Amino acid sequence: MTTDSKALRVVVADDDGFTVSLVSGGLGARGFDVTTATSVAEALAAVGENDPHALITDLNFGTSESGADLLSAVADEYPWIGLVVLTSHRSPELAVPNPERIPAGVVYLVKSQLGAIDDLIDAVHRSISGQHDEVVRRDEDNVPMVTAAQADVLRLLAEGASTRALAEHRGTTVRAVETMLARLFTALGLDTGENANPRVAAVTMWQRGGIRVR
Repeated sequence: MTTDSKALRVVVADDDGFTVSLVSGGLGARGFDVTTATSVAEALAAVGENDPHALITDLNFGTSESGADLLSAVADEYPWIGLVVLTSHRSPELAVPNPERIPAGVVYLVKSQLGAIDDLIDAVHRSISGQHDEVVRRDEDNVPMVTAAQADVLRLLAEGASTRALAEHRGTTVRAVETMLARLFTALGLDTGENANPRVAAVTMWQRGGIRVR
């Protein structure tokens, strides 16, 4: 299988239309044959129809199915396809509830750390050739760290879960969740004063990808 960029077929999957347009446009300008998808189902269909050399996918599609499900399915059915994750989140636990389904050998990229289209092209080539060493993460010394449990809570907060809903999800009491939230906000360095809204601030940090899991 050739790895000449001008011959490479790539599926780009992301529920954000702007990201899809930006990535597909950049790759298309460099000679890639790009097919786009905005859902897990569309991406699976595109992979089956186009026999791509690589799949570039987001993790959080805002639905019951996640990019982890997509990656797992493609790895099982088409193990020769290179897999690249392009996500807003430094740690997959912050993006999806089932990060354990992400196959080994995925090249992981963070959108905010993507310097140029060449970085993405390099990731595609490495995914196809099996050179999937972890991407060096930049400027992370001052990035707040949370535990995997706190990441789960934060992801659910971003989906609009109430304190009671969080308690039901975790099988614990509302008071225990309130304590966990307080510790989460402290870990993120957020103001929890009377006039502050740490929930909104935490979700904003999550949306911007400014957190990682220790």
